[in-house]
Amino acid sequence: MTRILSSVAFSLAVALAGCAKVDEHPVDSTSITATSSVSTTTTTPSSTVSSQTQPSSGGATPTPWVVTEHGVGRLSAGMTVAEARAVVPGFAVPASRDSTACTYGKADGLPAGVAVMVQGGKVVRVEVQSGAVATSAGARIGDSEERIKTLYPTQVSVSPHKYTAGAHYLTVVPASKADSSYRIIFETDGKRVVRYRAGLRPQVEYVEGCG
Repeated sequence: MTRILSSVAFSLAVALAGCAKVDEHPVDSTSITATSSVSTTTTTPSSTVSSQTQPSSGGATPTPWVVTEHGVGRLSAGMTVAEARAVVPGFAVPASRDSTACTYGKADGLPAGVAVMVQGGKVVRVEVQSGAVATSAGARIGDSEERIKTLYPTQVSVSPHKYTAGAHYLTVVPASKADSSYRIIFETDGKRVVRYRAGLRPQVEYVEGCG
C-alpha cells in the first residue's frame, strides 16, 4: 500500500511540473517594433523619385538673330517704326521735325553691335558693326573675302573702298529678281570683313550711313 501511494505522489509531481513549465522561446515584441520602424523609414515614396527625375521646365531656346538682305531677325527693311516696335519692343527713334531725316533707331532687345537705320519713318537698313551676328549663309565679321565669295557664289561684286586704300566693298545681289531692291554689303580691310549692312537701296549703299 505504501508503494502504491508513493507512485501516485510521483505522477502528480510530474504533472504539476509540466503545467508550470515556462515557454523557452518567448516572442520579442521589441524586435517586432524595431523591424517595423526600419521598414517604414527606409521606404521611399514613388512620387518623390518621380519628382527628382523630372527635367527642368525652362523656356524654349530663342531663335538667334540672323541677317538676310531684308533685315535682321523679324525686323525687316520697309517696316514703319510702329511695325518695328511690334517685333522689337521698345524700338524708338529720336524726335525730329524733319519726317524725312535719316536717323538710327534703338532698343534694348537688339543684339549688341547691331544698328538700325530709319528714314522717312521706315526702317531702311540694318548694320552689323561688331559682334558675332551672322547672315543666313553664315557670313560674319572676321570672315575672309574669299569666304564671302564662296558663301555667295556668282552673287558678289567687288568695288574699291571709298576711303581706305586696298580695302573693298563686297556687294551681294540677291538671286531672286523679286528681291532686286535689296543688298548685303560687306566692308573689308582688303582681307577680312570689318562690318556689313543689309537692306533697301539706295540707303544700304550709303557709305557714310546717316552722316
